[in-house]
Amino acid sequence: MRSIRPGSSLPTFLAQHPIRKRTINTTRVLPHQHILYLGNVLGYTSVDRLSKLPRAWLDSVGVSTDVDHGLRWTGASGGPGHALLSYTLLDAPLDPSWRMPRVSSEEVATTSSSGQNAAREGEIGRKEEGAEEEQATVLEDQAGKRATSAQPSKVFALGRNTHAQLGLGFSSQEATRGMVTGVMEGKGGVQIISAGNGFSHVVTSTPASPFESEAEQSKVYGFGNDTLGQLGASPSNITAESASEDPYDVSTRQCGSDAPQLRLLPLPKRISIQPQGDEFDSEAGWKVVSISSGLDHSLMLLERTVNSYRIQQVVSTGLNTDGQLGLTPPSKADAVPMLPLLSRTFQPVPGLPDIPMAEGVTSAGLAGVICGADTSYALTTEGDLWVWGNSEYGQSFAGIHDRIASPVFVTNPLPDAYTSNRISFDPRSPPRIHKLVAGGSFAAILDTSGRVWVVGYGPRGGSDPTPLASPEEWAQLSLVSGFPPNPDTVVENLFCGLEYLVAVTRSAKENNKVQVWIWGISPRSISTLPVPNPTQVPFTLPKTPRQKWLDENPRLKEDLVHKNEVEEEKEPKVSVTAAACTRDHLLVVIDDGMGKDVWAECVAPPKGKGTDVTI
Repeated sequence: MRSIRPGSSLPTFLAQHPIRKRTINTTRVLPHQHILYLGNVLGYTSVDRLSKLPRAWLDSVGVSTDVDHGLRWTGASGGPGHALLSYTLLDAPLDPSWRMPRVSSEEVATTSSSGQNAAREGEIGRKEEGAEEEQATVLEDQAGKRATSAQPSKVFALGRNTHAQLGLGFSSQEATRGMVTGVMEGKGGVQIISAGNGFSHVVTSTPASPFESEAEQSKVYGFGNDTLGQLGASPSNITAESASEDPYDVSTRQCGSDAPQLRLLPLPKRISIQPQGDEFDSEAGWKVVSISSGLDHSLMLLERTVNSYRIQQVVSTGLNTDGQLGLTPPSKADAVPMLPLLSRTFQPVPGLPDIPMAEGVTSAGLAGVICGADTSYALTTEGDLWVWGNSEYGQSFAGIHDRIASPVFVTNPLPDAYTSNRISFDPRSPPRIHKLVAGGSFAAILDTSGRVWVVGYGPRGGSDPTPLASPEEWAQLSLVSGFPPNPDTVVENLFCGLEYLVAVTRSAKENNKVQVWIWGISPRSISTLPVPNPTQVPFTLPKTPRQKWLDENPRLKEDLVHKNEVEEEKEPKVSVTAAACTRDHLLVVIDDGMGKDVWAECVAPPKGKGTDVTI
């Protein structure tokens, strides 16, 4: 465990380790992704810089063939104790001699055609190629037809598994890693992943009709802790009654027993997003635009098109002690306890705009939903907010309130924040919210000008190290300082854990240099004290196995250069595309920006070339 020296504002390890200039020596121009980690991941520790997630972690869970084939990472999400990473296989293997691995029941697969068309195309292909075995993966769709799958999707889970939140089929006291197991259907593959406090959601997409392949709908699966309804997967007949008649006793019980029970789902379970009941309405056509998980509640933004009009709906499930579900009518806003105290299925949140919008119009409506610990946010496309739930520290942008029982509209808070901080802006085009993230008792905004603002009690990252004395100060937007003063350096992405923030900056004057910053109560293995101001976390892009082989065999490299098998070196445009922020570690997905993504660990040395020693 590391700590901060008295009187120092930086963690000891970062103060003692100067940041080295990143060097990227690319021997072949390929589009590369990298997974880097900071902190303690299952006993592997990196406290002074972002380090490479090794291929061995995936090999050890039985998916080495996926790495050999080639995969791209599509998403990352972190809860307090665990993280999820989703990937999909490339359309064609990196090595042409490889064939596509067969999709098992655990995998979600995409399809580019209906079952009948796929079968017909496969038959034509076999005739043209002399009845050669079909290379595409085949899986049964719901209608029993064979569908061609070119992009199987999977979810890699790691971290604590106390409540079976990793989806491995079991719970365990020890932290572990593995591939999410069980059956998840969706020909469009994994669309979104979301990790909460001991529970997880995976959203897949699938065509709503085999005759309208562009009209997609979503399927939602959940696993982990559903004791408080946070997954929305509980049957409607589960009771919360107890002999004590305690109004706060919401424990699930077996029929005829008063003993409280945990409700854990070790495998992915299909979750209904229809508020009318538990039946899955295949004609509903709802697509999940956004999903977010708090400590004990979840939000989804749904959308579908009816008669050329776009309809949106926000639904919530889980615990409602602070009004975070937004289901309490105004007449019961002062009830103790809050009514309803919880919901075990996803229910529509009343009071939000439900005006149909013309199909194709994206300048109106809601852009996404965000969960804090027990606060809820819905962000509009215009940059305004709807907020509800806990606001004890003003983290809702609506002032100090013990709880907000139903959605409250908050206009864009940035113009007032700019004015109070004496930052000029064009009133005809005011700054707007580009991204909103929320933690335990705070929320943070990345605005369209590349500035970060924090509200609530948490990692404010201001120039004044003195803690705020009054709740009224907590409710004011605070500009985060500590980034390079160069005006050409802007924040381009923002991520959030329960107790800390992570920002990604880019400097236009330094060859688009990308830097990662962290502040707040960081992962425990990094520092035992809070990091009050943004602190840079150094990293170097790892080389691919092929790049390492070329550097170790310069004679063979020169020969390949003459044969034009090694392309000209270029400087990539690095970007951080996703992150999973847990209490134990930080995972980031980094892309070099040179084309379609493929994990760098998949790029193997050329076969049959030997080494400089053997030639």
